[in-house]
Amino acid sequence: MTTTQTPLVAPRPPSRKVAWTVMAVVLALVATYFIVEAARPDTECAPGIAKKAGGECVGVSDGSFTFTGLTDISDKIRTENRRVAESGEKWVSVVYLESMSGGGEDRGPEGIRQAVTGAHVAQLELNAERGTLPRIRLLVANTGRGDAYADDVVDQLLKRKDEEQLVAVAGIGQSNIHTQAAVERLRQAGVPTVGATVAADGMRSRVPGFFRVSFPASAQAAAAAGYFKEQQARRPGYRLHVVRDSKVDDVYVDSLHSGFITAAARRGVKIEEIVPFTSGQAEGEGNALRVVAEKICGTGPPPDAVYFAARGRELRSFIEAAGEGRRRCPVTVLSGSSAVGVYFDTSRQSGAQELAELGRRWRAGGLKAFYTAYAHPDASARIYGGPERGPYADFERRYLEVYSGGAGELDNGQAMVGHDAVYTIGIAARRARDSYGPSRVTAGTVLDLLGQTNGTYAVRGVSGPIAFAPDSGGSGEPVGRPMALVELGPPGESGRRAGRYAFVGPLTP
Repeated sequence: MTTTQTPLVAPRPPSRKVAWTVMAVVLALVATYFIVEAARPDTECAPGIAKKAGGECVGVSDGSFTFTGLTDISDKIRTENRRVAESGEKWVSVVYLESMSGGGEDRGPEGIRQAVTGAHVAQLELNAERGTLPRIRLLVANTGRGDAYADDVVDQLLKRKDEEQLVAVAGIGQSNIHTQAAVERLRQAGVPTVGATVAADGMRSRVPGFFRVSFPASAQAAAAAGYFKEQQARRPGYRLHVVRDSKVDDVYVDSLHSGFITAAARRGVKIEEIVPFTSGQAEGEGNALRVVAEKICGTGPPPDAVYFAARGRELRSFIEAAGEGRRRCPVTVLSGSSAVGVYFDTSRQSGAQELAELGRRWRAGGLKAFYTAYAHPDASARIYGGPERGPYADFERRYLEVYSGGAGELDNGQAMVGHDAVYTIGIAARRARDSYGPSRVTAGTVLDLLGQTNGTYAVRGVSGPIAFAPDSGGSGEPVGRPMALVELGPPGESGRRAGRYAFVGPLTP
């Protein structure tokens, strides 16, 4: 039998035109996917933690999710929060809110971690006391780099206010238009805020709701004006310049400058010259500080002193520029609380080398730098009449148990005021329970008791007694304790405690 077989014919390969068409369709689908993904405003890093542009994780965590730089302390906060929730005892929540990312203005990751650790120490201290209620859950809220997502985070907090039994917000971190708006929204919602490291006068309002353990910029500027008045009285011909950052929307530097000019005029302080510059314009902004340094150090005899109305990072650039090429510039520079960040957040991995170069230029220039600090361990000892008579020694011990760093890192005061903001809220919550009953510890009653924190109701904070002005003009501002005049030392210099922050004496506005 004969079988006829059809020959197998290989299929003709697709034309190049068809192949390119298929490839174009695939690429279009892939591109569409990524465009859609990028267009989505948020994806989740974890439940309740949104992933924003650039991969930054923003939101509120009970310690279960760890924000960058807070790994060890987040685990400890989570453990304590779970213990409180499982105890069966009455508890309330306090939120520590700021940009946990670091790198914004003068807030480096070191200072943020110290402040959050201080807040956790306050939580442990409040929860460890027998027979006292309510217990404290501590939540950590990241507002994103530059506090860009502060409004989103406040939305989240207010939606979860009842669920989390939220009674107050602490921290804030920096003074800027985003945090100012966040504080205003919390105030309108009846949730009190206790600032730890926030200084701008614009946070103040006649409507109650905002308190701070930090000193406002106007008070710091007034204290600085008093210092310069004393110098000019003792030394005829004492020459003072003012360096001013004209950056738009930086409410801190604006408050610092306007407060100093007002206080100087009131006290009769003579200002020879005002030298303006503008930070944050573009890459290479350090060039502006080199022009300032030329005016201060390179054109004739330098002045005796400079009041530096700008942030810590700009102060660092000025110090580097002043000592460039081993130029001598033996002036005294006094700045506000932001100067604490002069060592923070070096721009590259070679941070040690950057600080070493800063130290070399600083010593070569002969410049002396001081700032008006919120707190310092030696100031606390003086306020309470000795190191063993106030709460600082116990605070330092607890802090080192939580975080095994050196005691010297407490000299910048960041952990101290982080502690005091949360501790003051915790004491107000206890007093609210005593005044209104166990079921009435709410944001409203805590707000009421924070307003009564003064006189015999002052709180024994580690930075000194915490009391808030009760009058409408200065309501919520700290009263009854001095700030600290602190000298900043060049990195690597011997003979200083930790080589950086040396207490000089108390200052009052």
